[in-house]
Amino acid sequence: MEINENLQNERNLKGSEFEKNGNLEKAIELYEENVAEGFKGNHPYDRLATIYKNENDLENEIRVLEKAIVVYEIITIEDRLEGLPKLFRFKNRLEKALETKKQLAKQKKAKLK
Repeated sequence: MEINENLQNERNLKGSEFEKNGNLEKAIELYEENVAEGFKGNHPYDRLATIYKNENDLENEIRVLEKAIVVYEIITIEDRLEGLPKLFRFKNRLEKALETKKQLAKQKKAKLK
């Protein structure tokens, strides 16, 4: 599959506009297309992780962060300077999301007792 970086950048810009106008569904749709294509930049991953976190959609937040880590591991191997700090940032965000998931599971288990 050939990646059209101009189209991906356009999706990010349109996604940001949709967010500003309160149309999260359309923003998510555009960002998810870029994530599915393995976009080599942080924008769609950051925005989706934030949107999903704000919507308490932990599973999708974790999925997007895991995908971002895979992409940024590749970027780091390619020796792109911004790769390593962003990789660490995504890993830290994932760690926090996984910890939240664990805490929620404990709370749910405690309620069932």
